[in-house]
Amino acid sequence: MRKPIPNPHFSRRGLLGTSAAGLAATSLAACATSGGDADTEDVEVGGDDENPFGVDGSAPLDVVIFDGGFGNEYAVKHQEMYNRLYPDAEISHLATQQIAETQQPRFAEGRPADVIDNSGAQEIPIDQLINDGELAELTPLLDAPSFDDPNVTVRDTLRAGSLEKGTFNGEVYALNYAFSAWTIWHDNKLFTDHGWEAPTTWDEMLELCPDIQAAGIAPWVYTGVHPVYLYDMFLMLAGRHGGVDVLKAIDNLEPDAWGHDSVGMAAEAMYKLWEDGYVLEGAPGLDHIQSQTAFNNREAAFIPVGSWLPNEQREIAPDDFEYAPIGVPYLEGSVQPGLISAGGEEPFIVPDKAANKPGAYEYLRLMLSQEGAQIFGDTVSAATVVEGVELDNLAAQLTDELVSNPDDLFQPQFRFWYSRMDEEVRPALGSLMSGESTPEEFLDRMQTVADETADDDSIEHFTHD
Repeated sequence: MRKPIPNPHFSRRGLLGTSAAGLAATSLAACATSGGDADTEDVEVGGDDENPFGVDGSAPLDVVIFDGGFGNEYAVKHQEMYNRLYPDAEISHLATQQIAETQQPRFAEGRPADVIDNSGAQEIPIDQLINDGELAELTPLLDAPSFDDPNVTVRDTLRAGSLEKGTFNGEVYALNYAFSAWTIWHDNKLFTDHGWEAPTTWDEMLELCPDIQAAGIAPWVYTGVHPVYLYDMFLMLAGRHGGVDVLKAIDNLEPDAWGHDSVGMAAEAMYKLWEDGYVLEGAPGLDHIQSQTAFNNREAAFIPVGSWLPNEQREIAPDDFEYAPIGVPYLEGSVQPGLISAGGEEPFIVPDKAANKPGAYEYLRLMLSQEGAQIFGDTVSAATVVEGVELDNLAAQLTDELVSNPDDLFQPQFRFWYSRMDEEVRPALGSLMSGESTPEEFLDRMQTVADETADDDSIEHFTHD
């Protein structure tokens, strides 16, 4: 086993400046990449377990971190780890929520950062980056010896389901670092105080809603400004009812996949939450922080969000707030009631034209060490994709229990595989949940864009194994 890294002084540079910061993201959407002609060599795994990528310890490293639900404090600590190994390496660190606005111009100019946490509302569509040949494939990283035990590869240190979201036709282009689950959250203290039981089935949830309303609380809240937060809730309703193959058919753009009975039942169930008055008034106009704050203020009992929720709201939630996650309550007749959208989130990418590709791979390898994973867990109270890290946070422990069965883990992919479908499903879900469109109109809208995507020969199409 490898000994811990010594901890001498380390050097850092200030925040990375960029002349692109003032550009509007919308003006960049049509030309995400198509950059310069600069090329870098592919990275191969060498025979040195201590330095398998042949890192030049004096070469600078350029890192961009999405400063969202997980913040960027953990990344600063990871960079300290890198500087303990390579004290002469200067590290540029940009923490931003404007990923597309700051990074698309750099791709276009052929001078991208070395490592990018491509996440958030302004993430660069990964299908565009892959289609334009802008990303390095990460097999060398996964086949390299792990930092803690050179007899074990990095790949073999990862939890089941970690790589699927970043895998496109068998090739891995994104390391999704956080192991997250999209769940339904409630406040255990609120439920205990009122004597409510967290529902398991959709019918149990509906039976509880009038009691919640009688206490002056809305049963549900969501972010209408970012309705994609409803994406996994809707699809898990359908997948739990009809089985995971229903969701794979949607991802694979199979004809009439949106016409499956289970998909229709899920759309009807979501629509009726609005129709029956079970959604907090004004939810369609709330952004994610506003909706989550309403939840923390106990104005609503349930909210669909990912595993980062407790960390993102830690400065806002009352001290006695008890985050508790449950799976999406399942419909009557469900054949796979344990199905849950869980796996790798928070995608880290290495541009193919990165100036320090060996350093980028090494940085990710350090993130995937036990120390790196523990840093993340302790800092943000959430799990990484690395096996064997223990967390003290109760919400994280409860989430781990929900994702304990690998056979029930599945992440729907169509909105990541096809940016056009991503752009369609967001407003379509928003219209469904606000009553602006019926379930039939929603399903027809999504089937139309799915068919158009399937017929588009100008893009690469992806399928599940």
